Amino acid sequence: MNEQQFRQLLDKYLQGQCNPDETALLHQFYDSFQKGAQQPDSFEMWLRQEKMRSRIRANITQQERRQYQTRQLIANRRRKLVRMAAIVLLLIGLGVGGYWSYEPLPLPEMARMERTTQKGQKATIVLMDGTKVYLNADSKLSFPEKFATDQREVLLEGEAFFEVARNVQRPFIVRSGDLTTTVLGTSFNIKAFAGEPSQVTVATGRVKVNSHNQEGMAEEVFLLPHQQAYFDGHLHKRAVDINQFIAWKDKIIRFDEMSLAEAALMLERWFDVSIVIEDQQAKNCKISGQYINENLINIMESFQYILGIQYRIEDNRQLIIEGKGCQSNL
Repeated sequence: MNEQQFRQLLDKYLQGQCNPDETALLHQFYDSFQKGAQQPDSFEMWLRQEKMRSRIRANITQQERRQYQTRQLIANRRRKLVRMAAIVLLLIGLGVGGYWSYEPLPLPEMARMERTTQKGQKATIVLMDGTKVYLNADSKLSFPEKFATDQREVLLEGEAFFEVARNVQRPFIVRSGDLTTTVLGTSFNIKAFAGEPSQVTVATGRVKVNSHNQEGMAEEVFLLPHQQAYFDGHLHKRAVDINQFIAWKDKIIRFDEMSLAEAALMLERWFDVSIVIEDQQAKNCKISGQYINENLINIMESFQYILGIQYRIEDNRQLIIEGKGCQSNL
């Protein structure tokens, strides 16, 4: 057995893989060495020296690896410093009269999407986080193609019912007119048509509503189911029947002691018509009723019977209400 074979057999022995015959061969080969002045007195002593040398070689290898990693880290830091210095010099070069200021570069805007309904239309939208939005007629919802990592924010014009997918790490925010509504996961209705008081009505869960009043002061309310926030220059909270405000999403037209003027506005959006009330007094007539998948003519016939008003249709898109009416309020 030559020295190379001996080294291979020794490595196998150090790993505990030698059988008895191979172990005996090692001892025999070692004993055949000529004893030199610096040669160990026994195979076991020599073996301990080999183990020591092996550990020293391993330590040297680890030190070399750490030294290499340190050199790489220093080189990376130097490259970063060079890049930063180049940016600073560029900014100074672009300055006027030696004065310059730093403004953080704007982050790229996330692509936004819009869903719009015309009068007489409704839509159901499922957002990327699983939130479902029922968009009423004559309304618009604007939302990012992908939500940010810290919040989910949408913009609403008009009316919509939200069923928000719960995520305590990313609150869901709706900006609508004068109001900002914040939830973690709940269902609620928002009505924010231009020229009308904004409303937030809660069906389930807990909702926070913020606004700034006409004096510019911040206002905030917290809502529970069957509570509503409404803004008329100031933010108010009141108890309501939620069904009165969300029936529309189930194709139900519901009037609860609503003025004829307000009812006419609702019917305009629902059926895409223009309604003119000729008598100013008739605008204040109160109407109550519920209509499920009913057409406009049947609803107007009901109004005529309940209130005593008269109506006529012109050009298929305009409806004229005439007569003082209000017999149901006498």
